Amino acid sequence: MSQTIQGLNLESHITTVKIQLEGSNIGGITEILDNISSFHPIFIHEYLISPTLLTIRSKLPFLWRESEDIFKKLAKGDITLDKAKEYVIESIIQKRVKSMSTIPILESAHKKNIETTLAIVDDGIVTGYNKGFSDLFNRYYVLGCGRQSHITGSISSSKDAVIAKNIQRDKWSTNTIVQRLGLPLPKWEIVDSKSDIEKIFSKYEKPVVIKPTGLTGGKGVFLGINTLEEAKEAYDAIVKGLESKVRSPWQTKIMIQEQVSGEDYRLLVIDGKLEVVTKRIPAFVIGDGKHTVEELIKETNKDPRRNIYNPAHILKPINIDQPLKDYLKQQNFSLGYVPSKGEQVNVRKVASMSQGGVTEDFTDSVGKEIKLMVESIAQSIHAFTLGVDVMCNDISKPLTKDNGAILEINTMPEAYLNLFPTLGKQRGYVSDIFVEKLLKENSANKIVVVGQSIIDIPTLLRKSWFKKKEFNIGEVVEDRYLINGIQINEDLERWKAVEAIKCNSLLDILILHHRNWDDVKENGLGFDHINTIYITKDQSTDKKNMGIIKKYKKMKLIDNIKII
Repeated sequence: MSQTIQGLNLESHITTVKIQLEGSNIGGITEILDNISSFHPIFIHEYLISPTLLTIRSKLPFLWRESEDIFKKLAKGDITLDKAKEYVIESIIQKRVKSMSTIPILESAHKKNIETTLAIVDDGIVTGYNKGFSDLFNRYYVLGCGRQSHITGSISSSKDAVIAKNIQRDKWSTNTIVQRLGLPLPKWEIVDSKSDIEKIFSKYEKPVVIKPTGLTGGKGVFLGINTLEEAKEAYDAIVKGLESKVRSPWQTKIMIQEQVSGEDYRLLVIDGKLEVVTKRIPAFVIGDGKHTVEELIKETNKDPRRNIYNPAHILKPINIDQPLKDYLKQQNFSLGYVPSKGEQVNVRKVASMSQGGVTEDFTDSVGKEIKLMVESIAQSIHAFTLGVDVMCNDISKPLTKDNGAILEINTMPEAYLNLFPTLGKQRGYVSDIFVEKLLKENSANKIVVVGQSIIDIPTLLRKSWFKKKEFNIGEVVEDRYLINGIQINEDLERWKAVEAIKCNSLLDILILHHRNWDDVKENGLGFDHINTIYITKDQSTDKKNMGIIKKYKKMKLIDNIKII
């Protein structure tokens, strides 16, 4: 079994995972770890390897505990390097840390020495329960610990009201609430049949859009409809798509809406304030007078930012599929067309990042009217984080019939497109704003005790600087887990017990007890930042270990040292 030395420890200020190895193939392990290190700094702080021991320092220790079996098999030659890479990178890392919407949030927390703990499962990847839902289970994190800590999934969090999540998933309810707030929208309504379309079609300015109201990942949205026949064909196609699998009633509605012209923008609101505005640009290639559109697409996809193997990618590849070919045909182009030097050929109609689009920062250009509109929506539905999609000709001017409209909202937006635009100013600092605002009320105190004290620490705390007796105190004593002195569980692995109290939002004070420095050496002090460490007199005579503790205090990783 691997050994997890949590939080500040006697070897490093970074959690350390140690895996015993047997075999000679440590070169394969090194190759995998170097590959992962190149993705992003959050994965590995450093690693040390010998034929008998792999030591990894990382604030994401679960990745390495879950990779233990694969590394052991690879060292012994019981698995190929390709299979080991596939499992560690594509199964574990891809499922635990899905994208650059998650990575900057974790990085911001790590920089502030804020605990990041798996929220739902403590060990192993969840599969098979419900594909979409179990995937979320695997990448939910608790930021902070104890009272007013919060669960996050990418840039969504437990601070987003349920009502906000229900409203944003359904375009009907989104449009209804936007209208209720007196904000402008293009003309729209629900259609229940093709005969409905026949009755109302002439009342709409063309072109129109026909689309399902439920979440469909952009599929089944028909743009640029100018004739009744096109509208009825679109309706039939949407019905067929909706009937292809079981859906909830709210997902089966179909709507018609006047199509607005302009360019596509994603506006990101955090805690009621608009932080970033990003223009989304449909995928395109630029000709050189020599290569075909197909060759230019393949060359564009070589951009390392489009490498989806790396979870830190900020662009997607342009996939050559039938819709892409159809759109080229609409423009009288083909994959074999050779654009002249500098000629831009658009290969996608929709400005979707998932279809290879690019982004440009427009934060400093947004008008005050649009800013007030999106902040009004976010605060009114109580969404802590909200992505608002706007189509308009000029983002600096008010939304009007001629200048565009709000298209939809999303409480779990792919924030990487806002934080790391392809063009213009980078906005990675917004993840710091997110973490700071999310945890502004997280005030749980983290206490560590080294030595077997005759003083009852919870009583001492209540009598001294914690006056409120209603405070809830969680403790880990060896393999036991207690709340307010009542034993809740026992025979727990130490790291599981420590993570259990970190995830418990009932707790105002978290206390980890260590018998002596040997216990600390084996398990670590437990936290990345400690408010107070109590050390008994007999343990305080150890100059070497006391020196390490004082060094952490100078690094501001420990606030107070008390000898008892």
